[in-house]
Formats: sequence, C-alpha cells, structure tokens
Amino acid sequence: MSVGQEFWIVAAGCSKEQGSSSEKEAYLAALKSNSTIAPRGRGAEDGPWKFDVPDGDRSLLFGSFDNLIRLTDDLQKADSSVDSILHRLERQYVELDPKADFKVKSQRQEKPFLEYLKNWQWDEAKYPKTRSILDNLTLLISVVTKLDEEARNKTAQYNEFKTAKGNLAKKEGASVTGRDLVDVLTPDVVKINGTADDDFIYTDHITTVVVILARGTDQEFLASYETIVEKVIPLSARKFPGLDDKDGNSLWRVLMFKSAAEAFKKHCREKRIIARDFEYSDDGYRKLKAQREQLEDSVKRQHELVRGLYQAAWSDAMVAWTHIKAMRVFVESVLRFGMPPCFASFIFAPKPGANVAVRKALADVLGKGGQAGPQDKAGDGQDDEEYYPYVSLAFTPFNVPR
Repeated sequence: MSVGQEFWIVAAGCSKEQGSSSEKEAYLAALKSNSTIAPRGRGAEDGPWKFDVPDGDRSLLFGSFDNLIRLTDDLQKADSSVDSILHRLERQYVELDPKADFKVKSQRQEKPFLEYLKNWQWDEAKYPKTRSILDNLTLLISVVTKLDEEARNKTAQYNEFKTAKGNLAKKEGASVTGRDLVDVLTPDVVKINGTADDDFIYTDHITTVVVILARGTDQEFLASYETIVEKVIPLSARKFPGLDDKDGNSLWRVLMFKSAAEAFKKHCREKRIIARDFEYSDDGYRKLKAQREQLEDSVKRQHELVRGLYQAAWSDAMVAWTHIKAMRVFVESVLRFGMPPCFASFIFAPKPGANVAVRKALADVLGKGGQAGPQDKAGDGQDDEEYYPYVSLAFTPFNVPR
C-alpha cells in the first residue's frame, strides 16, 4: 500500500428478526461484485473486507442512550488525539529508520499492517467486552498517552547522546584552520622521544605554541617570529611535514618561555597569523579516542533501543486506533439502526479520484432502508453537510513520505 492511501469503514443495518450472518455475507458479496467499489484489476490489498465489530449477543456495553450521545463526542476527540500521536510515532520511526518495517503485534501475533486490517478482530484480552466502552476508551487513551510520553523521553535521551557525540566528533574539512588540532597532530605524526628534539616541549618554564601559516607567508614569519616578543627561543620554529591542506596552509610550532606565550599569540593575531590554543598530550589523545568510541557505541545502542521502542509504540497505537474506529462504528450504528445492535461493517480503500461514484455505489448496496446520517468529518474531503444512508468513517494509516 502507498503512503497517503485512504481507507473507508462503512456499516449498514441488518435484520433483527433473523440471523444476520447470511445478510452480512450477502452485503460483502455485493460490495466485492460492484465494479465501482472493487474495480477489476485492483489488488486484493484494497478490499473490501469484513471489519468485525462486535454486535448482537456479543456486543459492546454502553449503558444508557445518553451515554451513547456523549460517546459520540468522546470517541471523535479520542480518534483525533490518537491519530496525531500515531502519525508522530510514524514520522519519528521513519526518521530513525528510513526502511522502517511497520508491523502490528496483536493477540500474540505479528502481522504486516494490511494483513492485520484484513483479519481484524476485537482484542478481548486488552479491551474486554464486559467493560463499558467508556472504561475501555479511558484505559486506551491512558496507554497511548504513556507510550507517547515514553517515546518523547527516550528520544530526548538519544538526542543528548547524539549531541555529545557531535561535540566530540572529528571536525572533518579540507582546511586545517577549521579542524580540531587533536585530530591533526596525532601520535603517528608527532615526534615525542623525551629529548630536546621533540616536536612539543613542556617544562616548568618552556611551552610550545602552534601557528597556522597561509601559503607564501612562511619566509616572512621565519624572518620575524623571534622578535615578535621577548623570550621566544631562537631557531625553534619547525614545520610539521605532510600536513598542508589544499589551500596551502601549513602547521608550525614555536618554543618560548611560558610568560611570553599570551603576548606572542596576541601579536600573531594582529598580524593575521593564526595561533591556536593547543597543548599536545599523547594520553589526552588516547582518552579522547576512547571517549569517542564509547559515545559511538552508546549512540548505536540508544538508536536500536529507541528504534525498537517506536516500532512497538506505533504497533500498540495502531491497535488502539483501530479499536477506537470499531467503537465509533458500534456507537454510530446503534444510534442509526437501533437496538439490539445488529449491523454489518466493512473496510476498503476507495479508488483515488472516484469518491462521488463510490459513494453512490455504497448507497445502492448498503442504503436499503438505512437512515441517513453524517459522514466522518475527517473523511473523503466532501462537504461536511453531506449525509449517507450508512455509517462512514475514514482514515489514512500512513502519511510520512519514505
């Protein structure tokens, strides 16, 4: 099925004097044989299929007629709320995994979404029919809200790990001026033997300053660096070979007394020479490398954890959403067709662009003796004032491009 594909759930009243099973089968056969509702050549994934909402002796509990009226508004609000949460979970899941596999786990079985829809049944374990619709709805909304909150919290934690990783990550770039020197001056390019010929020397009085020279400025720098400030050690400027970037910028080090370092850096900046605040440490590099690897591992583990959470949360939210649809079909059918509850409900994907023709065909098949009622306002984009002689709800399971 495609992203943005819309499904309609429709229901029609059945005779109350006789068994409704054969009547429901007759409705389904009529829907399947109608070329407008089920055009030849369209895949079996478009329906129609039974949407087996409990009715008759196994129907849902609602109490009084006044409760039904209140449930109409409560269910519509809950439908909208779960719709929003479900599609937010869908979006986040796709962002985490562009190849996300949307499967529904229900009643100890995991199925692709369409397979779940084709064989939908009321989940008695989660929403027992001995409990009223209102109580089931209250529980359902509470569970979905907690799923949403947990997903938000875990995502925030995951984003914190990603931010920490980003702060410690290598700043890759063509220019040495924009890179972190800890990733340029690494143990494999720096000479440290504990002798006076080391690239970096740090003592109680001596320090090493790293400067970046633009292409063609090295001779001018070498002629003047010893006199930029006092206490610069003569002949101490040394270039790090093989580290020039594509723009010709090169890395050098200069030795001086610690007391001269800040003044030296200030004068370099005034002459538009880049003097970097950097202190080489072999142990520091290894610790940073280990920290990066640890964060990388943490981010991967968090990614899998959050991905699994969204997969499960989306599944549970979808199960909740389909049950809200079933509750709405039940309530609307009882209000439309009367007591005892006896109706047939079906689900299918209408052919895009054929809504008017499909509505007419549905009225011909399902509207015999039916009382006209309003369509679902979230439905097929028609005028909200339009009425049909059958119950009608619409929903779009997926709306995130991928």
